[in-house]
Amino acid sequence: MNRGQWYPGGMSRAVNQLREDLKAIDLVIEMLDARIPYSSRNPIFSDLVKNKKHLVLLHKADRAEVDQTEAWLQHFKNMDAEAMAFSVQGNKYLNRLLSYLKKEESRLHSGRFKRPLRMIFVGIPNVGKSTLINLFVRKAVTRTGNRPGITRGKQWIRIMPGMELLDTPGILRPKINEDTVLPLAVVGAIPAGRVDLHDAALWLIRRYLEKGKGHHLLKKYPDLESGKVEDIFEQVGKSQGCLQSEGKVDTERTASLLLRDYQDGSLGRLTLEEAPQG
Repeated sequence: MNRGQWYPGGMSRAVNQLREDLKAIDLVIEMLDARIPYSSRNPIFSDLVKNKKHLVLLHKADRAEVDQTEAWLQHFKNMDAEAMAFSVQGNKYLNRLLSYLKKEESRLHSGRFKRPLRMIFVGIPNVGKSTLINLFVRKAVTRTGNRPGITRGKQWIRIMPGMELLDTPGILRPKINEDTVLPLAVVGAIPAGRVDLHDAALWLIRRYLEKGKGHHLLKKYPDLESGKVEDIFEQVGKSQGCLQSEGKVDTERTASLLLRDYQDGSLGRLTLEEAPQG
């Protein structure tokens, strides 16, 4: 996969626009996918936001392993970075984030000049920025969907009294290597057609087996038998009716089904990347 296939010129322009927008921002909320905190972190942001108040949000924590999320939070703490687990599924996460934002608003308003706390969400495509904004305002003020890159243009949104949010398009990291391309594909951050979904699905099955969590697959697909990664892939296709006219397993349909079931949490909690030790 060459750079032009997945990092179009529009993303370069988005980076330049973000650099300009940050001049008016008080708080940067960097959203990562809690299942792939390393691969979903765009190194570009680290340099852009280094002089700004900055919160790392490990989104979709309800689909990641609890102990692994705690390990990642400790990792960011060791790096002197503020980080918080989050999911749109559960009031406890939202209440914790709102409490943090109100604290930041109070800190800003302690000065002479009164104005709204101005925030910006940054992150890769499909990490859930628009969904979170909709949760804030309790109505669909932004377009949301599972298709990477669905957000278009720039939108200032008043999410509550005293707080304004600038919505921005998702921006992929400029370089994706072999270590990051499959994790990003598995969570749906790379547009379909720009990566081999069969390879991504096989890698996902392998991660379940390596982590001793094959029972999650069996719970979702009860007809599975033990076997190698490719065998399990074939069994999923047959058991779920992903077949071509001659009875052969439809590779593309089976891969899409497996990835969709993982992305929506149907295959149980699984963190794909472990936090660095020490």
